[in-house]
Amino acid sequence: MSQLRRFGGLLDMTPVVKNLLLLNILVYVACILYPNLTDVFAMHYPSNPDFKPWQLVTHMFTHGGLMHIFFNMYALYNFGSILENERVLGSKRFAFLYLFSGLGAIFFHLAISASIAYYHTGTVFFNNDTLAPLQLSQDAIKSLSEIYYQSLVGASGAIYGLLAAFGFLFPNTPLMFLFIPVPVKAKYLIPLVIIAYDIAFAQVGLDNVAHYAHIGGALFGFLLVLFWNKTNKKTFY
Repeated sequence: MSQLRRFGGLLDMTPVVKNLLLLNILVYVACILYPNLTDVFAMHYPSNPDFKPWQLVTHMFTHGGLMHIFFNMYALYNFGSILENERVLGSKRFAFLYLFSGLGAIFFHLAISASIAYYHTGTVFFNNDTLAPLQLSQDAIKSLSEIYYQSLVGASGAIYGLLAAFGFLFPNTPLMFLFIPVPVKAKYLIPLVIIAYDIAFAQVGLDNVAHYAHIGGALFGFLLVLFWNKTNKKTFY
């Protein structure tokens, strides 16, 4: 962890990280006080009547429970203040990375959902009336119902963008996750989480996690820091 101490360590919370933490916590408390806000802020499929354009952004600051927000904010605190340091990305680029990854995550997720919808129905903007005349298998109906009635919340897509950026910028930094109790270099551990966990679970669909959003956030975050690194014609720390 000596490489990280050059940037102040984990205890120096940077301005954008502090504001993002505060915003996420305030939205979480507001949704507890006014439960209907969760559905208003959550991301719905665009053909669902509950969809509103602002949900593309608001879903990133809304969470589904205490553990959900805790793990996302814990990751934001640990990785964000390092990335936001002026000798790494700086506040402006860090804020852009966070939002770019979050938006990239939801667009990637929606693109996968839309491709599944088009495969089964011939259109991406389907509803119950669209499905009525079609002869679909039970599996197809289940898949389309999950897409149509999906309600996505969470900062995980943006967080995965930060993880990918951290793995690119600090590849040899040893990390430990809860389920891997030994230090593993970031360049190995972060792709392992994305590939082994999210890609595998995205295929089997055994939980209610938006794995494609995780993959999309990581992809967009990685591509952005790769672009910055090449256009700056220098190597980040």
